[in-house]
Amino acid sequence: MSTSPCTTPVARPSLAAAAPSTLGHLRRLSATLALALGTLGAQAAQSWDFSSTFTDFRTWTLLGNATASYDVPGNGFKYSELMLTQHHVGGQVGAGFAPAPLALDFNQDFDFHFTFFIPAGEVVRGDGFTFTLTDTPLLGSAGSGLGYDGTSSASVAFAVDTFHFNGEPVSPSLQVLAGGSVTPLAATETGLGDSIRVINYQWWGAVHYTASGLGDSAGTFTGTIENLDYGSFSVSSGVDFAALGLAGQPVYVGFTGANGLADDGHFITSAVPVPEPQPALLLLAGLGAVGWRLRRRQQN
Repeated sequence: MSTSPCTTPVARPSLAAAAPSTLGHLRRLSATLALALGTLGAQAAQSWDFSSTFTDFRTWTLLGNATASYDVPGNGFKYSELMLTQHHVGGQVGAGFAPAPLALDFNQDFDFHFTFFIPAGEVVRGDGFTFTLTDTPLLGSAGSGLGYDGTSSASVAFAVDTFHFNGEPVSPSLQVLAGGSVTPLAATETGLGDSIRVINYQWWGAVHYTASGLGDSAGTFTGTIENLDYGSFSVSSGVDFAALGLAGQPVYVGFTGANGLADDGHFITSAVPVPEPQPALLLLAGLGAVGWRLRRRQQN
């Protein structure tokens, strides 16, 4: 099946025109600060968001064909994109991993959130990408290997697989992978067809882990994708992180992606509002004044 090539590298949010006012700027900046403070609290509870909390992918470890970019186009947002494979170019494989490992507690719940989009190539869709937790950042094989096959045995992945051979889950499918193998522990056939390659709207992705509660570093690993037009799809599997060798080890978080004869692109994105310098200073001054008044009240 062939589709028209993507001509827009990333869909930017459209911002409604608004009359400039200091109060409006402060309200927006206050909301951004509240979101940041909320995210910091969430991260303390083993929750990470690579989309609404700005992630500069240029700081990540990039392997294979992966590249990272940063852009402030002047629309009130700043963007960073992790390109795992370039659309219109086949035979690519790439990966990007966060620069520092996490100390994940597999006896507690955790979740990760990200946004992605898949620009269509000029031939059949394929092959896909993964969100990966591993003890060692590695690059696996191209094509149906999704950049994950052949990586560390101490790893688990949530895969969005957009190509299949006979006897495999019909693509696009969501899969849970483990041990550096692309033989799925579980799979969900989405029935999305080429709708997975939406260029006007990005997809939300999430990984959620529910610990067993038995103190055995095992639980249920769930991957989900969601789009405003096409709904939500999930896949779940039990995962024993102690048996995989990840329990008690530093864990690297990253993404892998690949195509083969197909030539889809695979992008992970991060975008946040850019606060204006003057309102930021005003807000900091206001917070300082509030703190000063609180201290005066305590003294009195």
